[in-house]
Amino acid sequence: MSDVIFYIAMALFVLSAIGYGVYLSMTIKDKLRLDIKVLLKKNTLVLQGFSVGIVLSLILFTVAFYQDSTTINYINENNLVLDAGHQFLSYFFLILFGVCAMSFLTAFFYYFFLNNFDEKYRKIFKIIMYSAFPLAIAFFLIMSEGNAPYLTYPLCNSVYIGVHGIKFINSYTHPEPYYVFNNGSYSLDGGISIAFYAIFILSGALIVFALCDHLIYKYYGKHGLATTCFLIAFPMGLIGARLWYVVLDISKLGNSSHFIQNPISILYFNEGGLGIMGGAILGIISGVGVMLYFKYLKKNPDYTKMSYLRLADFIVPAILIAQAIGRFGNFFNAEVHGNAIPLSSLSWMPTFMRLNYQFNYATAISDPNMAYLPLSTIETITNLLGYCIIYFGIVKGLGKYHAAGSAVGWYLVWYGATRAFLEPLRYGEFEYEASVQTSYVMIGGGLAIVAFFIAFKILQEKKLWIFKNSTFKDEILVNEEKTNKELIRNASILGSVLLILIILITVFFNIW
Repeated sequence: MSDVIFYIAMALFVLSAIGYGVYLSMTIKDKLRLDIKVLLKKNTLVLQGFSVGIVLSLILFTVAFYQDSTTINYINENNLVLDAGHQFLSYFFLILFGVCAMSFLTAFFYYFFLNNFDEKYRKIFKIIMYSAFPLAIAFFLIMSEGNAPYLTYPLCNSVYIGVHGIKFINSYTHPEPYYVFNNGSYSLDGGISIAFYAIFILSGALIVFALCDHLIYKYYGKHGLATTCFLIAFPMGLIGARLWYVVLDISKLGNSSHFIQNPISILYFNEGGLGIMGGAILGIISGVGVMLYFKYLKKNPDYTKMSYLRLADFIVPAILIAQAIGRFGNFFNAEVHGNAIPLSSLSWMPTFMRLNYQFNYATAISDPNMAYLPLSTIETITNLLGYCIIYFGIVKGLGKYHAAGSAVGWYLVWYGATRAFLEPLRYGEFEYEASVQTSYVMIGGGLAIVAFFIAFKILQEKKLWIFKNSTFKDEILVNEEKTNKELIRNASILGSVLLILIILITVFFNIW
């Protein structure tokens, strides 16, 4: 029965999500010929219908989970009780999470894509966005507390699609009947497996692409100018991530590395093994190369009018968002964590995360009162903080006092410092000395870039820069420079964020 409910939920979710996306796309195309009030009335009813379908599918997924034989066996084997309190948390806050998530998405699209609304409507959508997003996260975490005691650990890390249906599985535990044992190794039985890691990396890249496309549209009035750059930089980033992982593995293991013993395995991306630092480096180089090609070789008018230094200021820091999302893949794989610490030290984390950090891949930690240091989660937090500090605190916060292009250097400094700080804390098999050394190079290179662009700005303002006559001045951004009052406000916010970061680091040191 649970399988029937599961597939009904999946079909309902997919159909509702597709309908929701298609209808929003049609609305964007019709925005200029439809009256705003008519559009709102019509859209609200239709989008609510699709949203209800998505929320209902989430409820059915939960029903299927509690009726699944795996869940029932786990409850019986561990002498657990499926009480009403946990089920209330699961269902009630799941509904609230779904409502807030769909409200956020709808308000987001209205605000950013239907920009012919009156200002009062835009304020309403902005309020909905900034309130619905944190509420959705809070409700999700509360809901997870209802499910956490009954989940099987380690958590699922991939989606199986094949002769046995569509199921969420953990590939490291080789669950039957999805895996079979032949000739001393496990292999998938009649299907394919899509890793959560790949899903999170792709999701992070798409979110950053959408963000950058919106900012380019905001400043230059045209969508799609970053599409070609993305289509080249993203696959090159994957290649860079793979090569980085291969080099680190060889530098650590030498001739015993399976990449030396079996070089063709370098091409086996599906077996895992990506280094985010390498992906960022090659992705940035490729993306910059594409943009320079369009501006200076092709002399495309859409690109020649751009200030590439300003462009780099909001594209490069956004990579931190993609890296933060990608680290969720490490969490679900139960990898790239630190050494063992008391489980009680992770009381600040949601239960499902805390319990999953008791696993190294599929192997449980020997002492049930211990867990692994949650480095992947810590890096997610630091990367998101880094983006906020660099973009909102430095690029936008400093306004006319910010040296255009220096955000590239601040990105290297921030991520290099993050890696230098976290790499030595990694669990043995995940620790690479080369990554620590490279992180110092990133910090030094980043500081040099920051110093260069500060000097560039000073020389340009004093009319001493040799290429001053050929330097394009970005009028749109110049007109948005901050007032002294805004600078003081932004500086105060930045100082508060840095103070909170220092407190968090101190807390983490006490934990360690």
